[in-house]
Amino acid sequence: MHYFFNRYRAWILFVFVSAISIILWLITLSGSVRSMYQFFPILGVLAWTTMWVHYVAGSIGKSTNGRRFTKWTEAVVLLLLVAHPGIFLVQRFLDTGLLPPASYVSYVGSLRAWAVVIAIAALATFLLYDVLKRFRRKLIVRGIWPYLSLLQAGAMIAIFVHGFTLGTSMNSAYFVLWWILLGVILAPCLVLQVIRDFK
Repeated sequence: MHYFFNRYRAWILFVFVSAISIILWLITLSGSVRSMYQFFPILGVLAWTTMWVHYVAGSIGKSTNGRRFTKWTEAVVLLLLVAHPGIFLVQRFLDTGLLPPASYVSYVGSLRAWAVVIAIAALATFLLYDVLKRFRRKLIVRGIWPYLSLLQAGAMIAIFVHGFTLGTSMNSAYFVLWWILLGVILAPCLVLQVIRDFK
């Protein structure tokens, strides 16, 4: 049993966190998804929770199956990161004819537009990481990689705040508690990863 858990730790955590997130999201919607506006948020949640698993599993220790997990989930995260705002923007354009930034502001209101801005900055950071990870060894030698790691940690915090501020699932006390629990668990993992990268 210990061998199985050690080998598939990240996969088990991924399935568990994703399943709980989807179940709580469906409870928030009373089990019925009626529009793209109700569907696109879970894509963002799943992208963030998958990255959350990378940080948490990495803090626990390396699993023997970690490379396969990382390779597969990085592709899934990239797809979800693009699909989450993409579905929203297409649906908003079809409904209102507006393009960004007006489409965002018309949906969230001008007082909460800052939460969209930090999400866009986080998305740019995640995409930058996806490009630069191929040059990781050179960036480590030049001392740049730790700063990219710090940017990633900041982007994870930004998306946590974005979800907490704009997330439609935050109408549910259960989902709010789940989101806070994930944030509390993530915080020391982010600190640990940044410290490791600066050593």
